[in-house]
Amino acid sequence: MTEIERILSTGQSARDDSVEPVSPSELATVWTHVGWPLPPSYCEFVGLNGLAELRINHRVLNPTEIAENLPYVDTTKYIPFADNGCGDLYCWVRSSDKEPSVVFADHETGEYIDDADSFSVWLANNRFQQPMTPNPSFER
Repeated sequence: MTEIERILSTGQSARDDSVEPVSPSELATVWTHVGWPLPPSYCEFVGLNGLAELRINHRVLNPTEIAENLPYVDTTKYIPFADNGCGDLYCWVRSSDKEPSVVFADHETGEYIDDADSFSVWLANNRFQQPMTPNPSFER
């Protein structure tokens, strides 16, 4: 079992069955547009239809959305792959590393903050492992 398979199989799952798997040709188109090979872990993730998994803290972008979000980051250094729903992006650091590190791109400050050593580490850190349970001390 690969690391991505392990992450996706850990804990409870919730899936959006309307999400279509990403084809190799879609990945190839983005590689060409971006001018940089997407990390193998991301390619495996979308190939396993990981984009349909809802139990991830932040929304992982599909290849088309990666291209659409390029104007919002310094593309000489970063490639966006996820968003937090508030305008901020998670990006790979452009490098020759097969599995590049991840930064958080704060859209308000323009800062890029180190976040994870790789997409696999980022994904493991952002995958909900246990179902959320109500706080018994919370009163309505």
